[in-house]
Amino acid sequence: MKHFLYVGLLLITGCASTGVIPIGTDSYFIGKKDGTPGLGVSLENKASVYREANDFCKKNNQTMIILDEKTIPAIPARLGSTELKFRCQKN
Repeated sequence: MKHFLYVGLLLITGCASTGVIPIGTDSYFIGKKDGTPGLGVSLENKASVYREANDFCKKNNQTMIILDEKTIPAIPARLGSTELKFRCQKN
């Protein structure tokens, strides 16, 4: 029973985003663990991070510019993740 509870909690908390975090002048970071079990990279997780960054910039009528991206694929006993560093550019 404890095993099922642990797996359930991992799946619930495993897909939480950091939200947009300022990391310098006009630069931001978003990180998100992928709660999808399996191997490889979850495209939905990656797309979710990009959507969040785009939405953040669009709120101020700006365009998201990618500075760096890091994607870690899932393997047994480790969730995958996507990290994105970006800035917003005025249109």
